Amino acid sequence: MRLPVWPLLLLAGCGAPDRPPHEVLGEEARTLLQGGRPTEATAEPPRFEPGEPVESVVSPGGRFRIHFSRSGPNAVALADAEGNGIPDAVDTVARTYDTVAAFYAGLGYRSPPEDAGGSGETGGDGRFDVYLVDFAGRADGAFRREDCVSVDQGCRGYMLQENDFAGYGYASYARAVTTLASHEFFHAVQAAYGSALGRVAEEGTAVWASERFAPELDDLEHFVPAYLSRADRSLVVEPDGPAQSFSYGASLFFQFLGERLGDEVLRAMWEESVRAPASHWAELLETVLRRDAGTDFDTVFSEFAAWNLATGERAREGSGYARGAGYSGLAPAARDLPVDEPSVRVAAASTRYFDVAGGTPGVSVSFEPREGTNNAGLHLLVAAVTESEVLRVVRVDGPGVLSAQVSAEDATRVVVAVVNGRHSGDGRYGRLRLSSETPPTEQETPPAEQPSRGCQTAPGSLPGALLLAVAWRALPRRRAR
Repeated sequence: MRLPVWPLLLLAGCGAPDRPPHEVLGEEARTLLQGGRPTEATAEPPRFEPGEPVESVVSPGGRFRIHFSRSGPNAVALADAEGNGIPDAVDTVARTYDTVAAFYAGLGYRSPPEDAGGSGETGGDGRFDVYLVDFAGRADGAFRREDCVSVDQGCRGYMLQENDFAGYGYASYARAVTTLASHEFFHAVQAAYGSALGRVAEEGTAVWASERFAPELDDLEHFVPAYLSRADRSLVVEPDGPAQSFSYGASLFFQFLGERLGDEVLRAMWEESVRAPASHWAELLETVLRRDAGTDFDTVFSEFAAWNLATGERAREGSGYARGAGYSGLAPAARDLPVDEPSVRVAAASTRYFDVAGGTPGVSVSFEPREGTNNAGLHLLVAAVTESEVLRVVRVDGPGVLSAQVSAEDATRVVVAVVNGRHSGDGRYGRLRLSSETPPTEQETPPAEQPSRGCQTAPGSLPGALLLAVAWRALPRRRAR
């Protein structure tokens, strides 16, 4: 029985109501201790029903065993255009998992250890098991860990995947299988490192991995609104309950890292987790960025906040995100000039976006951190924008009072971003003021005449029109390969 539409909307938290998060919160962590595999009568749903005939086939590459039924509540579509006696739906699953596993191995990731769970046709032959079962609209897949072999070999597990995707809103069965296989198998890859880094890192990198495997998929685009609509939520605090979609939307940060610094940064984060299994994912990333990329979390997070200005209709081909036009735009908090908010909180690894009307000679902005607080890692971005373009950006970095002005006569809106690039610690409070006035003369100085600390936005990161009046430390100029 399928759930009605409204519960699915609550599960998803964003996007179309027929596309819930792939896993139900908490269920992907269940193990054999909670009842066994879905071929066993003691297993928790989703599972095959007692007496339901279950078959299995081995994938063409020999790596996977796919378990399915032709009749009963978990039946797959029976069409067999290939005439090999195996439903085409099962053939599609088997081929896709072979391709996905080879792709991630090609990126240098660990492969999951051989499977030793189950018995006979339900598992136990060393192959990775995939069970096609009916999730009844609550989710559409889950990787479940069984046991951890060792730090060097990681954790074993198996896959549950929706049997037919009826009513899920995917463009086709093949597209659904590609999305689920690339997402859920990356959880198995993560488990091969033996570390649990939390939902933000695990779901965020799994959505990134799907995008990396097949950029034509829309999974990342589907979940991005869960981040861009709540960029004030900390990336380093685990969401729960109805906010679980935020961890999927956090894939935008990992997409940024991959495009800006290359795939190897993300893989190195997982490798570092083996050396420091008790560390938070952001600490692992900080180690990798400093060691391998000559930068740090604060620097990349503040640039990430700037990239997000040019998404949706303001995206430009050849700059920023490669597919940024397909992402939802930001949802800044609208304000009317003048603005004076005495207690604005900015959580660690988060950004508060505000916007006011443009069309004035200039907008002046200041953020005054609360007295006595450590305001390292605070940044202020002020962007003059139209509905279809980011015209210019002025940036100021802490410590101290952050003040900036931007000319706005040709802008329809002015977007203000207060960024906290610290990857730990409490939120930072400060007084935010915005007013309409003519910017000082020095703000109009052409980029070539700026002091040496000033620079234009990095090539390939934002459109050339986004001028930085106060500079940041430059990142290595590499793109994903």
